[in-house]
Amino acid sequence: LQSLLHARETQHPAAAPERAVGLLDAVWPGHGPEQWRQLSIGDRDRLLFLLQSCLFGDALETVAACPACGERLESRFRVGDVCAPPDRWPQPREPLELRHGGYRVNFRLPCSEDLIAVAGDGATAGNRLLQRCVLDAKQGRKPLQADELPAEVRDRLGEAMAEHDPVADLRMGITCPACGHAWSAALDIVGYLWEELDDWAQDLLAEVHVLARHYAWSERDILALAPMRRRYYLDLLQA
Repeated sequence: LQSLLHARETQHPAAAPERAVGLLDAVWPGHGPEQWRQLSIGDRDRLLFLLQSCLFGDALETVAACPACGERLESRFRVGDVCAPPDRWPQPREPLELRHGGYRVNFRLPCSEDLIAVAGDGATAGNRLLQRCVLDAKQGRKPLQADELPAEVRDRLGEAMAEHDPVADLRMGITCPACGHAWSAALDIVGYLWEELDDWAQDLLAEVHVLARHYAWSERDILALAPMRRRYYLDLLQA
């Protein structure tokens, strides 16, 4: 509990990729943040889905507004419906190769470190991300920089990254029952899990406040109680 509370406090002002790394490091500290930064986005998110299931259960509930008519739509599904748990402990991926139309590109999959590095680049973030992930490129024997690749090859490169790391950009197909408009919405597990963690932390700290006020116990002692026992003492206070 202490490690999750600490992660929530220290990573609160951070951007989403840093929050993801902080949460993984809080739960599995033996690997170190550097390894978490190097995991592909999809492998990282598989672990975050696993963490979501372990902490808050397998059910996911989302709310979206129809972009056409503004209707509020609620969806409920399970983690297993969108993402299988990792079948092995994730490690940084080996480089990959794309051959297309006389071009050969050696590349790696984007990771959290890349997203952190390009976070402030605005409209150029996509190009900067491509430059970081392209290790080398050639047209025949002619070496090329990433920004010299034609649009067709760049598009195919994006498709190849998605094929090798499908969980990196999960999307849900949604159809509005009110107006029939259909669209695709991203499922952001980093943001979803962080909101769940934030709600949990506020509830837990409120419980600590009540028990400390009435029993004069320390925060450490209260957090060391099993949830069922902590709930029992809270129920006694309300009796």
